[in-house]
Amino acid sequence: MVKFCPECGGSLSFDSVTKNFICRGCGLFAPREKFEEMHEKINAREQDNKSEDYLDWWQSSKKEKKSNF
Repeated sequence: MVKFCPECGGSLSFDSVTKNFICRGCGLFAPREKFEEMHEKINAREQDNKSEDYLDWWQSSKKEKKSNF
């Protein structure tokens, strides 16, 4: 379920005539499916960033371990 705007985080209102959501903050206007797709892309990007952060940490710790020998 779409609760907030993926662009600005603003609240959304539903226009029953056009069957679209409208962001009260930035004015983004799209159907529910588009908002859900945007949220999924953001969540996937965040997961990728978390994986990269962990990988960077792991690789840096290995380098530090080797330098201590």
